Amino acid sequence: MPIDPNKLNRFLNYQRDISIPKHHMQWNFIVDLPFGKGKLIGRNAGRLLNAAIGGWQLSGIGSMVSNYDTIPVTTNWANFAPLQVYGKKYPIQNCTSGTCIAGYLWYNGYIPANLINKPNGIMGVPANYVPLETPLYPTPAGGGSNPNYETNNVFITLKNGSVVQTPLNTNLNPYRNQYFLGPFAYSQSATLFKAFNITEQVRLRFESDFFNVFNAQGLNQPLANGISSLQTSAKAARQIQLTLRLFW
Repeated sequence: MPIDPNKLNRFLNYQRDISIPKHHMQWNFIVDLPFGKGKLIGRNAGRLLNAAIGGWQLSGIGSMVSNYDTIPVTTNWANFAPLQVYGKKYPIQNCTSGTCIAGYLWYNGYIPANLINKPNGIMGVPANYVPLETPLYPTPAGGGSNPNYETNNVFITLKNGSVVQTPLNTNLNPYRNQYFLGPFAYSQSATLFKAFNITEQVRLRFESDFFNVFNAQGLNQPLANGISSLQTSAKAARQIQLTLRLFW
């Protein structure tokens, strides 16, 4: 432990602000669609046809963000191993609830041995999987009902010979204040619009707004077991909004 107060403060409290992404890309665009008189499609369109197909424009705004996430398991105290981030490499089925739910083993979070590749557990875990940390008393592959399974209990013999059971926690877990890159967050919205000239002073503008235009589901941040679940979407479903504006 550092003796200098500034170094000690840094050692104990220095951490990443996960609200600030590693990468944040944004873009926008506006284009005239190639329909109508003098355009690529409908070059020789008459007055009425040109009024219907000409003058349309498409605009949009989008972003892509790479999110940091905190290693959520910092209460286990045995068998520390390097962090392995798999991303979408290993699709899994989480059947622990009785219903199998698709997802990805995003990183090597802790999965009890009795649930690995078992029909009532988590199917699709790779053969080389090693959790980054385990409890002091992990459940063995064969299962069991020992009350100490999945705990970090230790047994201390006191001076008078009695034995006291207490959980181990030094508050300095090696994986505290450690981070990894979670799933990318992607967003794209677009607007299709056109203004119709009714008279010289009156115009009608039609807009069709598409939020999450590609209906991208997005991936949820992984839980303590390392699984990014597909049970729910990380992003809202596509929404369409139609608007008419009258200018005079």
